[in-house]
Amino acid sequence: HIFTLPWKVLFALVPPTDFCGGYLAFFLSLLFIAVLTMLISDMASMFGCIIGFDPGFTAITFVALGTSLPDLFASRSAAMHDKYADA
Repeated sequence: HIFTLPWKVLFALVPPTDFCGGYLAFFLSLLFIAVLTMLISDMASMFGCIIGFDPGFTAITFVALGTSLPDLFASRSAAMHDKYADA
């Protein structure tokens, strides 16, 4: 839980949806997601530079990992909890 604490604190700053009809929460969430995406992109770029990967290769690899791993874990969890799954 110590690794997720900064993220939890950051997103705890989003106000409840009762304020301004939810628009403030929506746009503040969008802003936080944009900033975090920018930071993670920069960190992945620096990591690729340190290892010596081509920027295009680094981008494709991290995008593939970022989109495939959550699906993998969701599928694994669904298969483990369904008694009729092909596990």
